[in-house]
Amino acid sequence: MKRYFVMTGAALLLCGAMSGVVQAEPVRQQALVIDGVYARATVPGQTVGAAYLIIENNGDVSDRLVFASSPVAHRVVLHSSQMEQGMAHMQHEKSLEIPAHGRIVLKPGGLHLMLEDLKQPLQEGQSLSMKLKFERSGEVEVALPVQPVMAEEPMGKAMHHDMMH
Repeated sequence: MKRYFVMTGAALLLCGAMSGVVQAEPVRQQALVIDGVYARATVPGQTVGAAYLIIENNGDVSDRLVFASSPVAHRVVLHSSQMEQGMAHMQHEKSLEIPAHGRIVLKPGGLHLMLEDLKQPLQEGQSLSMKLKFERSGEVEVALPVQPVMAEEPMGKAMHHDMMH
């Protein structure tokens, strides 16, 4: 069963507003390169956060992100977002295929990792750890710098490519 979340256009604008982001180093796990990682700071009382990253598969076989976890949240869930009639709809995704020689971009307004039921606020300047589990490549831990509430994709990365999914 898929769950849908609805946001007003104003809330989506708040989530998609832009500012600069400091870049963390890429993490390599077998044929995968995980780059452009960051999370957004949360405002007081906010119980969910969002994390973004780029996964590039340099291998000859596709892989699949099947699970994510972080000590700062009770659950980390993969969501996709899309606009329909001026409303943003978020949908839970069970997994995410990373095609052979392909790239997946998790970014505001698209695919993203929701940090649900936060145990503590995400504060700008901190870093949080996240474990990503892939079907073929196993587990990898990444450190996500926490950027301002309004942060956009990391500058200087090839984020303009369409996401492949």
